[in-house]
Amino acid sequence: MRGWLLPLGTAMLVLALAEVAQRLGLLPNIVPAPSMVFADGWAHPLMVLDSCAATLGTATTGFFLAALATALASALAVMLSRLYGAIYNFGVILHAIPVIAATPLLAVLIGGGPPLRVLIAGLACQFPMLVGMMQGMRAADARQRELMHVLAASKFEVWRYLLVPAAMPFVFAGLKIAAPSAILGAITAEWAGADHGVGALMLNALFSFDVVKVWMSVVLTCVLAAGVYGLWGWLESRVLRWKLAAEATL
Repeated sequence: MRGWLLPLGTAMLVLALAEVAQRLGLLPNIVPAPSMVFADGWAHPLMVLDSCAATLGTATTGFFLAALATALASALAVMLSRLYGAIYNFGVILHAIPVIAATPLLAVLIGGGPPLRVLIAGLACQFPMLVGMMQGMRAADARQRELMHVLAASKFEVWRYLLVPAAMPFVFAGLKIAAPSAILGAITAEWAGADHGVGALMLNALFSFDVVKVWMSVVLTCVLAAGVYGLWGWLESRVLRWKLAAEATL
């Protein structure tokens, strides 16, 4: 909990300074006061909830499909070491393609709609998970593996007591970074044509020159991205209690 106090306090301070600066006329008209943004969101709760739910649903689906694909690819790379470099380089190539450029191209190939948005969300978040899983599955060193062999551990016991615990810190690091990327990917995909979602809200506000709603969509993007990052951070603290306890004793 203490780890959130500094960033939360910093955000509150920035909002307070922005409010004061806008009231004193120090900011341009395209930067509304934070109170105006929050008031607009408070006045349209259904719009806010509907937009957040649509974007979060797309991002979550893409995130877990990407997690499944990267887990299978990582396991294959570890079992067949000759494929390790090829799989890693393929992930780098996918990551190097700008999402905002890939979205219209994929829309032409597979059409718009939910499948496109899910695919873009998955592509946006696959690389951090791939790196975390591939490095995690190699985290156990040769001495640890040799010890398990000396103890006559079965393959399942090696997996259960050595490989999985050694990989989990790397896996969670990748998941925490990938979760906000899935949100941003889903929002970008919504620009290609969506009736609901934070990206659709942002695009409609831009076309109608509604500055307050543009900033509200930016705030919602930040809240969603920070929220999913915090969720995975909380899950990490629950699952890896042994690791945190060991670090606290150092």
